[in-house]
Amino acid sequence: MIRFKILLMIAFLPALLMTGCEKGENEDWTEEVMLTVASEKFDFYPFENIGIPGGGVYVKEDKANYWTPLPLEFIEGFTYEEGYEYRLRVQKIHLANPPADGFIFEYKLIAIVSKA
Repeated sequence: MIRFKILLMIAFLPALLMTGCEKGENEDWTEEVMLTVASEKFDFYPFENIGIPGGGVYVKEDKANYWTPLPLEFIEGFTYEEGYEYRLRVQKIHLANPPADGFIFEYKLIAIVSKA
């Protein structure tokens, strides 16, 4: 199931990169989004089942129909507590020049809307 999600993300990567180019070739751009953070964490591998795993969580943007695996520390300003599902308002920063081995966006916490 995780492989399917990773393949799905890779399949949409070109479209996301092209969308980012429309905003300005060398400029990051931001939007405000709502995230749901799952209550359970898992072992997150930086590359599919390769390397030393760290803690990870699944997140889902309101507009998405899928969960995305992320490292625990990926949302800047957010401290995760296992056993709680969170609703977060975050700033999503689309990177004009993302690292070759990393994500094409970043999240910054604006507010914790709920913790249940």
